[in-house]
Amino acid sequence: MAYKIERNKYGVIKRFSGVVTYDDVLGSEQQVHSDPNFTVMRYVVSDYTHAEYHGLTESQRRDINALRIGGHFSNPRIKYAFVLQSPEIRAQIESAVANGEMLYPTGTFDTMEEASDWAGL
Repeated sequence: MAYKIERNKYGVIKRFSGVVTYDDVLGSEQQVHSDPNFTVMRYVVSDYTHAEYHGLTESQRRDINALRIGGHFSNPRIKYAFVLQSPEIRAQIESAVANGEMLYPTGTFDTMEEASDWAGL
């Protein structure tokens, strides 16, 4: 597993490390959405600063989005923050936001501090 999930009262921080695969991203999202506190969560922060991650294919993005669509009906109040250094992954996330694929407020950040401030940790 290339990630750890830190659970807090109103959200989670997913810390990725090493080589991150689609299965890691999907598994982490499934864990978040099955969390007993999901309906009261206010943030999900994904920290990729110590990871090698190349993003998702179009098909993989659809799978992740399908999971998030279901979660959005249970809790539309979550903010998604991504901490990363890769311009390619940042562009992929920003494209998903621009295309309306991200149902939740979503931001990309260079540091955990910036992401934490934006998400309201």
